[in-house]
Amino acid sequence: MSEGPIINIEKCTKCGTCIEVCPKDCLTFIDGKITHLSDECILCSHCYAVCPHDAISFDPTLLRTSSFYTFVLDIQQKHSISAQNFAAFSMSRRSIRKYRDTPVATEILRDLVEFAATAPSGSNCQNWEFTVIPDRSKVLELAHSIRNFFERLNSIVRNPIKRYLSVLFAGTALIRYYRDHFASVELGLNEAEKGRDLLFHGAPALIIVHSNMEGSLPLEDGQYAAYNIALMAHAMGLGTCFIGYASETLNRSKKIKMRVNIPQKNRVLAVLAVGYPDVAYERFALRKNYRVQFI
Repeated sequence: MSEGPIINIEKCTKCGTCIEVCPKDCLTFIDGKITHLSDECILCSHCYAVCPHDAISFDPTLLRTSSFYTFVLDIQQKHSISAQNFAAFSMSRRSIRKYRDTPVATEILRDLVEFAATAPSGSNCQNWEFTVIPDRSKVLELAHSIRNFFERLNSIVRNPIKRYLSVLFAGTALIRYYRDHFASVELGLNEAEKGRDLLFHGAPALIIVHSNMEGSLPLEDGQYAAYNIALMAHAMGLGTCFIGYASETLNRSKKIKMRVNIPQKNRVLAVLAVGYPDVAYERFALRKNYRVQFI
C-alpha cells in the first residue's frame, strides 16, 4: 500500500482542501483528479483530518486512530473548553512531591502514554519511546539502583584529591558536581537511610520517555510528549513530577539503563513520577517576573 494518502475517487469531490493543507505539497490535481505525487509525505495526516467527505485514508500499518481505555473521544468536543477554563486547569497543575500509596491502574497508565503520543513533533517524526514502571516495588528497585550510583559518586567527590585529579580525565565535571549537587544528594542519601523517598516522593508508578535521538527535534519532541502526560494525569486526578536526577543517572549508567530495558543508544528525555496526590492546593502558585519584548 501507499506510504502517503490514499484517495477514494468515488468519495472525493475535488474541493482541494487537502491540497491547501498539505505541508509538503504532496497532493495536486492531475487530469482532474487529486493525486499523491511526492515521496516526501511526513504522514502528518492533515489531509485525512481536514477532508469533509472522508475520502482520504492511510495504510493502517503506518497510521492508526488514537484510542483510550478510560474514555471515548468525540470530535465535537474539540472546542468545548474556554480559554479561561483551560488557563485555570493548566495553572492548577503542580509538581507533586507527596503521593498516596494507592496504585495507578494499568489502563490509566496506558492512556497517559497514548495521550503522550498525540503530542506535536518536529517534521512529525514521533520518534519517542516509553517505559512504564507500574508498581511501587519496582519503583523502589530503581530508586535503590540510583541510590547506589550516587553513593559511589559521592564517595569519589568527597575526597578532594580524587576530585581534583579527575580533571585530568573528566574535565571539571566532578568539581562542578561537588559545587552544585553534592550537598543535596548527600542529604537525600541520608534521608534514604531513614526510609524516606526524596527521589520519587512515594510515587507508585513511573513513566520514562526516551528516544534514539534521530529526527529534527528529538529533545523537544520528548518534552512535548512528557508534558502531555503531566496535563492528562492532572485531568485524571493524578499528579506527576519530573525527576531530573533519575534522567541524568539513567543516561550515565549503562547498567541501570539495562535493568529497565532501555536501549543503550537511547537518551532518556524525561522520568515522571505518577500517582494520586496526598496534598491539596487552594490557590494558583505565584510566578517569577519575566522579560518580554515585542519588536
